[in-house]
Amino acid sequence: MNPKMPPVTFEGLSASEFDNIRELLEMLMSEHTPAKHKIKMKTSFGWEPPMNVFETDSEFVVIMDISGMARNDIAVATDGAILRISGVRKDLIPPGKKQFHSLEIQVGPFQRLIGIPSPVDAGTLTTRYDNGLLEIRLKKAGESPGRRRVEIE
Repeated sequence: MNPKMPPVTFEGLSASEFDNIRELLEMLMSEHTPAKHKIKMKTSFGWEPPMNVFETDSEFVVIMDISGMARNDIAVATDGAILRISGVRKDLIPPGKKQFHSLEIQVGPFQRLIGIPSPVDAGTLTTRYDNGLLEIRLKKAGESPGRRRVEIE
């Protein structure tokens, strides 16, 4: 440790604020290290819904498995460089005393950050939620678009 520098503390930060800082730092650091895949994905807090992310000549496509959620419990936003998918899956178990034999379905908040390696056209971003799968399509663009929040169809 450098004696001239005071120690770094994270007092006063909530767990989610600390996780967001950690995730963004990891994403920035990974930009300077060789990677097999160009698209970077991070989880900030809560559970981690499985997803597939792939790229074609004209677009980026994200397919996320988030069954058991209502459309209004899901948020999708982009600033052109990062796609943020977040939401809350409510508890599926009715209240009352129970004896559990298996408890595997995760509930609560989630957030996934996906670093897009090239600019996308936020004006043509489309979403579809059907049979528990959220599909997001981002058309590639030549210039960097602004921040946009989109409604789930």
